[in-house]
Amino acid sequence: MRVVLYDMMIAEAMVETMPNFYPTSDERQVVYDAVFAKHKISQAEYDSTLMWYGKNMDLYMAIYKLVLKDIDKSVAALGDIKPNPISGDVSGYDSIDIWIFNRHDVFKPWQVFNTLLFDILPQYPYSPGSSYVFGLSVWGIPSVLKYKPQIHISAVQADTIISTTKEISGDGYHEAIIRTLSTTNVTRIYGYIFMNEAEATYHRIYLNDIRLMKYKNDEIRNKQ
Repeated sequence: MRVVLYDMMIAEAMVETMPNFYPTSDERQVVYDAVFAKHKISQAEYDSTLMWYGKNMDLYMAIYKLVLKDIDKSVAALGDIKPNPISGDVSGYDSIDIWIFNRHDVFKPWQVFNTLLFDILPQYPYSPGSSYVFGLSVWGIPSVLKYKPQIHISAVQADTIISTTKEISGDGYHEAIIRTLSTTNVTRIYGYIFMNEAEATYHRIYLNDIRLMKYKNDEIRNKQ
């Protein structure tokens, strides 16, 4: 049951974070059927097993905690990524991913403040007039929240700070975009992902494929 639940959580994450690839219930079912085929069980057997565990919640929770540990271990194994390129002047690049931290993170239960912070001080200032897209895929957000998680990004240009904050309304892909001034170099990019409701993280919130893209402003207009 532990390995089946692990694969089902991965399948659910795929379906939730890539709705364009699985827009219909039939297409989503294909993903789940692949898990059943892998473990040589049927949908009916899986459902009846879940019903049994529903009457034995202590056993279910014990397995569920092991599955979460397995996922955390898989995420940790991904490790940190290196900037691309590692060093040198990237300010003139038309588009480049300047994220230099883990691509994945987890907001865990019982933490009153779940926060992912980042602060990038480039070796060479980024060119003026560039735009920045801070994006990620999220899954595991409860349907009803008093306070929505937020993503925030700021750019420092001399004495000016340009910022934007967006709410994460539910599972799926989310991004925050800022456009910098065309007169001054960008010397710092910083921001956060923040959730201030401990109850919201009871089932854990998974942050996936985190990216911070730098574009020229004309390029991002074409992109949109």
